[in-house]
Amino acid sequence: MLSDTRQHFDKCLTNARTQGTKTNKIVEKLTTNRGFWLTLLLSIVTLGIYGWYLVYAFARETNIACKEDGKKTTGLLLYIIFTIITLGIYSIVWQAMLISRRGAYLIRHGKPEGLSVGLYILTVLLLGGLTLGIMYLVVFCKYLYQQNAVNATYNELNNL
Repeated sequence: MLSDTRQHFDKCLTNARTQGTKTNKIVEKLTTNRGFWLTLLLSIVTLGIYGWYLVYAFARETNIACKEDGKKTTGLLLYIIFTIITLGIYSIVWQAMLISRRGAYLIRHGKPEGLSVGLYILTVLLLGGLTLGIMYLVVFCKYLYQQNAVNATYNELNNL
């Protein structure tokens, strides 16, 4: 009797594991309400540490939402290491690649891309300094809203 119960339990456990990996996908709701002013305030108050959290969160959320494209955005640790090694150049490249990936995701799902890589690069290299940082803030705002749009699209597609 006890061995029959044990065998039945093992069979149910095996079925649950294989069903969970083959048919059921775990889907989490992604954040869609990151606002510019609160993000700016948190970045100032935390002396930039919140910006590193955003790198982590954006990489994670983009990898979840855009997994169908087969690419992977590197996370915070590699971002910090490569940014230090390349004297800041990697952070510009990383953000440009992230903007491109998110834009392609939005276009694939019939949404406006919101921010182009060209505008981002132009702002970082030229317009940000010429406008005393004002244009950089505008692009950062669009950058946040693009992530919100990607997350909202993902939530909508997964009925979350």
